[in-house]
Amino acid sequence: MSSRASVSLHHMIWAQYRLPFLKVILLNLINAAVSVGIIAYINQTFISQPVFNTLSWSSLGQFALLVLLLLVTTFVSQYALTRLGHKFVYELRTKLVKQIIDTTVPQIDHLGSARLLASLSSDIQSITVAFVRMPELVQGVILSVGVGLYLGWLSLPLLLIVMFWIAMTIWISTLLVKHVYTHLTKLREINDALYQDYQSIIEGRKELALNQHRAQKLYTDDFLAHAKSYEKTVTKSDTFHLSAVNWSNIMMFASIGVIFAISNYLGISMGIATTFSLTILFMQSPLLHAVGAYPTLQTAQVALDKIQSLELAEYQPLFRTDNTSQHWQTISLTDVNYRYNVSNNSVSNASDNASDNASDNASNSSVSNSNDTGAQALIAKDSDHSGNILKDVNLTLRRGDVVFLIGANGSGKSTLAKIITGIFTPTTGAVTIDKQPVNSQNNADYRQLYSAIFSDQHIFKQLIGRQGRQPDKALVNAWLHKLDLQDKISVADNQLSTDKLSQGQRKRLAMLIAVAEQKDILLLDEWAADQDPAFRRVFYQTLIPELKALGKTLFIISHDDGYFEHADRLLLMKEGRLIELNAEERQRASKDAIAMLA
Repeated sequence: MSSRASVSLHHMIWAQYRLPFLKVILLNLINAAVSVGIIAYINQTFISQPVFNTLSWSSLGQFALLVLLLLVTTFVSQYALTRLGHKFVYELRTKLVKQIIDTTVPQIDHLGSARLLASLSSDIQSITVAFVRMPELVQGVILSVGVGLYLGWLSLPLLLIVMFWIAMTIWISTLLVKHVYTHLTKLREINDALYQDYQSIIEGRKELALNQHRAQKLYTDDFLAHAKSYEKTVTKSDTFHLSAVNWSNIMMFASIGVIFAISNYLGISMGIATTFSLTILFMQSPLLHAVGAYPTLQTAQVALDKIQSLELAEYQPLFRTDNTSQHWQTISLTDVNYRYNVSNNSVSNASDNASDNASDNASNSSVSNSNDTGAQALIAKDSDHSGNILKDVNLTLRRGDVVFLIGANGSGKSTLAKIITGIFTPTTGAVTIDKQPVNSQNNADYRQLYSAIFSDQHIFKQLIGRQGRQPDKALVNAWLHKLDLQDKISVADNQLSTDKLSQGQRKRLAMLIAVAEQKDILLLDEWAADQDPAFRRVFYQTLIPELKALGKTLFIISHDDGYFEHADRLLLMKEGRLIELNAEERQRASKDAIAMLA
């Protein structure tokens, strides 16, 4: 995954929405012109002339029309900018989700779900808030420029003094806002840690219920520390923000006194001084709102930097589906090695070896939860010094094969499964289909040959048929009964009624989903380990032959030595190396698989 330079928010808007943004600027210029017109009208009609002699219903009517025009132009300009902002956020959100879908599994594993969820929720929300506040900033800036031109026409010396005063005010406000930006960056880092705590509390709820000491440590040492750090940092950030706003507010009022003092000293007429003062009062709200909106843009930039730091796949609007030949005969792995990278991909490969460990433990009817540290220790124990998980693996999978794979914890079984399915890419070596290499250009197509049920499978409640079409209702109904789920699950409009089942039944439900997809190859990672002994027998003696009769090629990770006779081929993974067992070795494995793993 190549790193890409960070792009600023305003550069992204200018590059992607230049024409709509220019239209918004034009609308705001019109709004500023109307605002200046009202100030000029007040100056000419109510200030420069004797008010009681010139005031008439006509002048009041004209003033009312100008106010109505200001209302309309303000609404239109704000609406246009708000609509543009939300369109940008919509496209950013949809592109981000598509990029996550297209990003390689190792990179997603490396990032972790907490970091991704933080970007999808808090980062997108920060950018949304910034665009909601952006009209205030844009209108404040444009209005200030327009009003400044008019005031300069009235009195350039007085304008320069006022501009110096406002520039000094903004400069000090900017110094305060810089502290806001620093704390916002830190807040975003703390937010990642908080999401990790939330994930641990939710996903580890059973373990925490059984060990209150662990729950207390997680709550006090991790969560409370992060929550307290967030509280302190956000308090400092808000303090600097409020200081900037209050400083600007007070100095704007003080500028009125400066205007009258300087006017008296320079001999400027009281009418012009009054116009300047009224204009400052008129501009106070837009300017303060603009100052208040600026930190939200800084927050949005921090959020955008975080999103870009994920280094996700380039955005592609289309999905790659089912372009691989459906008449394949062989899939081959040649001298395949897979090596983890400590600095970049340790988490992804650790999670994969944890998957090996979890599936093997499941076969012994125990439940295991492996964290990153334990998984990395497992890698260090079972990999060679070069970090190889798979070592010179050679395998040819033929159409219609029923292949069983056995191996000890951390031997690389699940890694091999992910290499075969195209989820992982070999560090060295090649994967070919009918002697055609599988590479970055066709890997997405190649993956469409497979349905897989991994040890950590996710259940989707929607059934999908061959090549994304409607599922075969007769096939689905038949397999509901074969899997003994007809009393637990109903299907309506291709939606499963529930996924709230036991672990074994959830695996059966995953099998139903996989069968409905009607893919050529089905890979099962310790699927039978969660089944009761009676249904385990049904799986090996009845379901496997029926799956083969459907034309499926089966690759099954299993330790059920009593059923090895149902495999066409039996493979052994040992310390990252793959061995195909001969007839004599298969007999020995069928009698005592544990001895073969030693």
